[in-house]
Amino acid sequence: MKTRELTIGLAGMSMIAVAFGFARYGYGLFVPEFRDEFDLSTETLGLISGATYASYLAGLLLAAYLSTRLRPRVPILLGGLCAAGGMIMIAAAPNGAVMAAGAILASTSPGWAWAPFSDAVDQLISADARGRTLSIVSTGTAVGLILAGPIALIAGPFWRAAWIAFAIFALASTLWNARLLPGRSQNPASPTSDPQSAPASHTTLLSLSRWRWTLTEGAYPLYFVAFVFGVASAFYWTYAADLAQESGLPDYVGPILWTIVGVLGLVGVATGDLVKRFGLGAVLIIALILLAAAIAVLGAAPGNWFLVCLSAALYGPSFMMMSALLAVWSSRTFPERPTAGFSAALLLLAAGSIAGPAALGVLAGSIGLPTTFLVAAGLTLVGLVGSVPQPSRRRASTTSG
Repeated sequence: MKTRELTIGLAGMSMIAVAFGFARYGYGLFVPEFRDEFDLSTETLGLISGATYASYLAGLLLAAYLSTRLRPRVPILLGGLCAAGGMIMIAAAPNGAVMAAGAILASTSPGWAWAPFSDAVDQLISADARGRTLSIVSTGTAVGLILAGPIALIAGPFWRAAWIAFAIFALASTLWNARLLPGRSQNPASPTSDPQSAPASHTTLLSLSRWRWTLTEGAYPLYFVAFVFGVASAFYWTYAADLAQESGLPDYVGPILWTIVGVLGLVGVATGDLVKRFGLGAVLIIALILLAAAIAVLGAAPGNWFLVCLSAALYGPSFMMMSALLAVWSSRTFPERPTAGFSAALLLLAAGSIAGPAALGVLAGSIGLPTTFLVAAGLTLVGLVGSVPQPSRRRASTTSG
């Protein structure tokens, strides 16, 4: 792998580690501390969690617009600054309201930063290395969890210092990406692009009169799998630690579980190479089966330390691989508008992430949480219906990427 590709991939990985590992999922890791420090009820903590997801969606929509008007550099750097600002607010919060505002601001970060890297990689990296580079970027979530999990486990009364450390990391990543990402468009694969195609790059999800381009036949399997992945992965994120605790395991099972997810999730770095060797459809099938297995194992034996750890060990690679696969798949489906196309897929992912915990949570009230995990595993396998990606409009780039 060339130095330039590795550098861009690692810088992107650091930003995704900040955006997801710290800013997005950090709130959940520190819920016990927030509850004790600010005397917050479970209902209030749940409302804050819902608000952070709404802010993520807002960042996602605005990023789709800004990345085409002001280049991907702008939303990516905004993501880093929002993460750092929100984390500083959390660290200094005198009350629950300020903590909630900081969590909401920080949670815009993944919305700002993730999808625009599709455009950044398209502009900076040659076509044959884009899949590998996007895989490295997407695996940043695993790196963030590897750092955040142990910190949450040992921080205790010093939780504010942990959030200051997260903010420093966010600022460092923002400065790194500011140095690497250009203010003007670059495309090593297409130095003499057709000027007639330029206006198309300004189509965004916020342009209601021009949204129909996202509804191409080849995009439907992508959207279907993104929705199913959202349902399954968000349900696991929401209830896995609670199920293990309710089944008799100690409170610290949560940080341990997520640390295992992060460590094993580093396998996601290889997603691009696996796609080049075996094809997108084959790797997608494997990832969905592993995800279903992870959910089923936890539902079958939530009070068994070994099987809980095994579940996390299966979930980490499958989750990170699926995240990378969606990025690679959408870049092939929408080669002329990578960020806007990926944003469309992420909207379906977000819809599934909202619907999954809500609907399956209601079901759990009737049949129990362990049985609901088995149901969720079955729903995950439904994603196999859309697991054979359609050829992209640029067959040459599909076969070479």
